[in-house]
Amino acid sequence: MEREHSPPSTLGYLTSEQLLSKTIDFLRFPLIVGVVFIHTDFSNIIIQGSKQVDLRQFAVFAQVFLLFSKLVFEVCVPLFFFISGFLFFYGTASFTFSVYFNKLRRRVHSLLIPYIFWNLAVLLFFFLAQTFFGGLLSGVNKPIIHYNLTDWLWSLWDTSHVHVKAAKNLPINSPFWFIRDLMVVLLLSPIIYFLIRKVGVFAVLILGVVWLFKPYFYLPGWSTVSFFFFSAGAYFSLHNKNFVLVMQSFLPWSVLCYVLLIIAAFYGFGKGGWSYLYCANVLLGLLSAVAVTGYFIEKGSWRPNHFLVSASFFIFAYHRLPLVFIIKFLFIQVRPQTDVALLFLYFVCPVCVILLGLLFFWVISMLFPRFTAVICGGRL
Repeated sequence: MEREHSPPSTLGYLTSEQLLSKTIDFLRFPLIVGVVFIHTDFSNIIIQGSKQVDLRQFAVFAQVFLLFSKLVFEVCVPLFFFISGFLFFYGTASFTFSVYFNKLRRRVHSLLIPYIFWNLAVLLFFFLAQTFFGGLLSGVNKPIIHYNLTDWLWSLWDTSHVHVKAAKNLPINSPFWFIRDLMVVLLLSPIIYFLIRKVGVFAVLILGVVWLFKPYFYLPGWSTVSFFFFSAGAYFSLHNKNFVLVMQSFLPWSVLCYVLLIIAAFYGFGKGGWSYLYCANVLLGLLSAVAVTGYFIEKGSWRPNHFLVSASFFIFAYHRLPLVFIIKFLFIQVRPQTDVALLFLYFVCPVCVILLGLLFFWVISMLFPRFTAVICGGRL
């Protein structure tokens, strides 16, 4: 991280700048774990055209999945956007065209090159799977061997233009919608800078209201969640505010309110006004996650693990398709017919993917450190 604007104060054995940096580093891996659990979704597992599970028949598993994947871990992506906005403007006294283009140039290496590589890697993975392991595929997508140039280009941005039944608005490596939307926000960052400088917190509040009424609005490159949380992080950075210290000041009430809100959202799922509970859950979850992490880091109880911090982007980039294949493979082997079996797979599948990813990352970072640095955006 770059130098903070104001001189850091001392917090025990940590300065405020060190607390900020260590909190951000520590959060990276748990947030990626949360993303993997979000994608551990059994509701639409299709093998050879046959749907494997009707969650309405497994009430206990459905409730656990709702609690973790649809509530607790939903804070992960917004918090990543928030941190991205904060770091993009960190140490920026003025935002000239020179500063803007230098920041974009660095993001070519940290975002654009990994974005292209990992989407192409998934296309290659799909091609090999369609060729040698067709039995594990849904059979509803267009074979890659039949792609034309337009299909290849759309696969990097929005696969709904290639596959009729594809999830809308996602690139072929679906978690990379986050990187895609982040790159769009970065291109428009001068507008965000101008609004925050001229309008202040009201600019962030307006974007927050838009997100509150349209939390699930996603078009390729345009999402309310990306603009709101990126701008919120930018606000803290441009006003020289240490967001960890600010959020710690709400302890312990933020955690208590968050627990109560999780309970309300859990029992209010699908009912009127649930989307507002969802938004409040994300906001308080973000505040609580940062505050609690900062608290334990300040006390010396938690420390960032540098290997896990370095591996976080790799796990994010690689996990989606291996997760799908592990889920399908284990479904074929286990053939779960009970809540217990589904819960077992719900925790085993992401753990397997994460451990395999960490092993793979360790091997290639030892054998090919420069290559690994490139495909991970220099995050080594």
